Amino acid sequence: MSTLDRVVLCASEICGTAILVFLGCAGCINFGVPPTHLQICLTFGLAVMVAVQCFGHISGSHINPVVTVAAATLGNIPLIQVPIYFAGQMLGALSGFALVKLATPAEYLPSNSTVGLCSPELHDGVSPVQGLLIEFLISLMLTLVCCGVWDIRNNTKHDSVPIRFGLTIAVLALAGGPYTGANMNPARSFAPALLNGDWQNHWVYWIGPLGAAFIGALFYRFLFGKEPIEEEQANNAEVIPLNDKA
Repeated sequence: MSTLDRVVLCASEICGTAILVFLGCAGCINFGVPPTHLQICLTFGLAVMVAVQCFGHISGSHINPVVTVAAATLGNIPLIQVPIYFAGQMLGALSGFALVKLATPAEYLPSNSTVGLCSPELHDGVSPVQGLLIEFLISLMLTLVCCGVWDIRNNTKHDSVPIRFGLTIAVLALAGGPYTGANMNPARSFAPALLNGDWQNHWVYWIGPLGAAFIGALFYRFLFGKEPIEEEQANNAEVIPLNDKA
């Protein structure tokens, strides 16, 4: 890749992650009528759909270190590109969340709460180990969805990818949200934690998702994966005799 290619790749991840965090966290603002859990989950899911639709053809619109780790584990991207993705995702998350705080009147930002707007937080009855398990499991399911979409056998079924990912995030958030907030994204967790100064149990939101990305992609690669060369050989076996006959 040229330097310009790397810049474009990083810029794509910055913009996509900024869209995700801005729309998702803006949807959590309480302007007198608190948003419901369903509204928040759908907002984040639809935000992912928008980001993937805008930048999926440029960088794959990972917008999440979990997706990048899974892609690298499968061999879909070279390891040298991983820092570019990570840098873009962190910068994008910080930019998106900073814009939310900038655009929101101070009186509507949480002030009497133990954590700030959109900061990662475990439910009062959930232990850190239980939170780690929840983040691991829902991130594992997200990883398996990514692996299925990237599978060579799905190469002709990509028209609805933004919708698929959006609905995936929505349903995982609906299930895991009451436990941990269902972040599934270390970049999305890091930006509010940094700008709000909330670091309690923050390790849960890194170890769980990233561990799930590596283990899930490794599991899929060795149990369900199919190398591209096998597909090419199968196609050649069908095409060559037809050409000879013609």
